[in-house]
Amino acid sequence: MKEYKIKPLHTGWFYMNWGLIMSPIAAGYFADLPIFMFLIEGADGEQIIVDGSYQHDHVPKFIFGPHRTPDLEVPEVLRRNGVDPLSVKTVLVTHLHHDHTGYLHLFKNADIYVQEEELLNSYFPMGYQAVGSYQEEWIDLVPQFKLVNGDFKVKDGIELILAPGHTAGHQAISVNTSRGTAMIMGDAVYLYAGLAKRFPKLFYEVVEKGGVAGKKIDLTDPEVQAVLKKVFSARYGGYFGPSILNPGDIMRSLAKLDLMADIIIPGHDPELLRMRVIPDDYDLE
Repeated sequence: MKEYKIKPLHTGWFYMNWGLIMSPIAAGYFADLPIFMFLIEGADGEQIIVDGSYQHDHVPKFIFGPHRTPDLEVPEVLRRNGVDPLSVKTVLVTHLHHDHTGYLHLFKNADIYVQEEELLNSYFPMGYQAVGSYQEEWIDLVPQFKLVNGDFKVKDGIELILAPGHTAGHQAISVNTSRGTAMIMGDAVYLYAGLAKRFPKLFYEVVEKGGVAGKKIDLTDPEVQAVLKKVFSARYGGYFGPSILNPGDIMRSLAKLDLMADIIIPGHDPELLRMRVIPDDYDLE
């Protein structure tokens, strides 16, 4: 099977309440959250792009606090990484939120893979889902869309894995590497800490920072320990994703992806900033 390497491409920041992106247990912790695109590269020079970052003026600033320096502008990031958008033939979109679709228009000659359910629900979203949608970024690109339904093999070594919950048609990207299956999780999980069963130390580090009104949590407190024990003992306990649409679906999706993956690549974890090439720089397990 063909093997690939994956490069997280840092394209800016959101300043956010981490309780919204992992678990209400961390609701008092505010910090920068990196925004990534991903470049999948084959040894033969093939380049595949995952997601399209954000356009600053299309993001509600009072919620997400977007900011980027000139070196993080998407065209500059692509240039620096040897990517000519017009030469890219395949773009994989985890979901159609504004921080994943902002620069899809650059890839004028690419097939863009999207779940049909995602297209339908993003065109006329429900409730809070509408905050994440900016249809004008992608509506003219629909003729380039390759609509799929469920898990789908794109090519040798790369598969789309349906993982609903964050959105109705959210999908993860399974990539074969020299160290097994790397799973680009999209927003099924923003942080390594969201997979608490797999990365408990990182989970507790985030939880400790985020008590009520930002008050640091004492993890040795018996009440805290009792609550966390109850959470971990629950059905699908230990999985924490940004449950914007359906918390039950997102936990089931995380359990599924966790079992499939040898390497985990969350959508927005700061740990990825030091991982220039995956799997080479992946050192968490």
